[in-house]
Amino acid sequence: MYPVRERYRGVSPYLRSVSEFAQSVERRIPTLTRSLDRYLDLHFEDIVEEWQLLTDFELRDLEKRVDKVTADIDRLYQKKSDIGQRAASLEAGIKEIEEGLKEGSDETR
Repeated sequence: MYPVRERYRGVSPYLRSVSEFAQSVERRIPTLTRSLDRYLDLHFEDIVEEWQLLTDFELRDLEKRVDKVTADIDRLYQKKSDIGQRAASLEAGIKEIEEGLKEGSDETR
């Protein structure tokens, strides 16, 4: 008529009631794991906000942004190097012109 659990077949009603009582008591006794799980379930969002924890989505977004900034920094250093080389060649050209002007003014004296 009613389904009987496998583990209760052939077990006396007394042993079954003792087993059920022990399981019931065990579930009601507070343990650190159960208390901690319950606390975390209730306060998870507050903990994440207070500790400034990141979700996987936010972490991936930050990684992408860091990659972009790193690429920008690399390009800026390359441009700085190029500009430095151009500035050095301009300075060399200016020195040549200044020396040419000095020589020309010395010849006119």
